[in-house]
Amino acid sequence: MSTRRTKQMGSLVHETLAQLLLKSVSDPRLQDVVVTEVEMSGDLKQARVYFTKTDVEKDWSEKEVLQGFKKAAPYLKRMLGQKLELRSVPELQFERDTHSEGLNRLLHLIETEAGSGVVRNSEE
Repeated sequence: MSTRRTKQMGSLVHETLAQLLLKSVSDPRLQDVVVTEVEMSGDLKQARVYFTKTDVEKDWSEKEVLQGFKKAAPYLKRMLGQKLELRSVPELQFERDTHSEGLNRLLHLIETEAGSGVVRNSEE
């Protein structure tokens, strides 16, 4: 059950992690990675962080990205505590967001079709 408090904390963690990935994390495995959603547990002790890659055309290894997150997790957790001034920083669990990837591929396909100037007639 999501409460206002868990949603608010999830939003803050999401925003902060997104900024940290963009500006502070230099691991090449986490390049082009974006946080799509953060779900907090009811007691705020765990945060499930969903991620995807922004470049859908490049092949990438989920395993490599998860290794990058595993290496960066202590730093990310420490920075979350400092930036959000938390007494207790949630444990971070990282998972690939397959739903967003499907949407990204669909949008990319639509943009490609629209950019090619091909107009399809449904009556053919």
